[in-house]
Amino acid sequence: MKGFAIVMMVVMADIVVNLTPIPNTVPETQPVVVETQAPTQAQTEAYIPPQKEGTIYRIYGITPSEDWQRYLYAELDAKGYGWYMPYAVCQIFQESRWNQYSDNGVDVGLTQQKAVYWQTRAAHWGVPGASIWNPYAQLKVYAGMMCQFLEQTGSVEWALSLYYWGNGDYAPKYISDVMSHWGALEVVR
Repeated sequence: MKGFAIVMMVVMADIVVNLTPIPNTVPETQPVVVETQAPTQAQTEAYIPPQKEGTIYRIYGITPSEDWQRYLYAELDAKGYGWYMPYAVCQIFQESRWNQYSDNGVDVGLTQQKAVYWQTRAAHWGVPGASIWNPYAQLKVYAGMMCQFLEQTGSVEWALSLYYWGNGDYAPKYISDVMSHWGALEVVR
């Protein structure tokens, strides 16, 4: 797993610092087996209808702002990843419990952005000068990052790993934690 952590740091340094694309391949020399609690086909059909504009979700009884959900869906869908919306609801729940004021001392806001990278990321994803506390700016940057990771890797698990690029040894746990929220996801309308 240590090799995976090294690859992750090299890959993330290329994306975050230089903002240059990475190859659309996963290094074959570093196979990673990630055991997740991914939903089964039956669970997917039970909890998530085909994604459509206007679908509002609730997770663990919490209904995140409908405006935020619509905005995030529009951002994802504009890049061809509207289908990722239910995963995004679970991932943002994992990051901040959908609390725009979440602050762990290093990462802040809805999508737990690192302050040290914020201005570069905000400018890159089209919201230059936006406050790190602006939930719409956070959602726009998040959508841009996740769509890029999904496009580059072709995998939800790898995209989640790239988003969680901290200590690579904990990436499998992060993926599992995000996916474990799937069963708590409900469609409000």
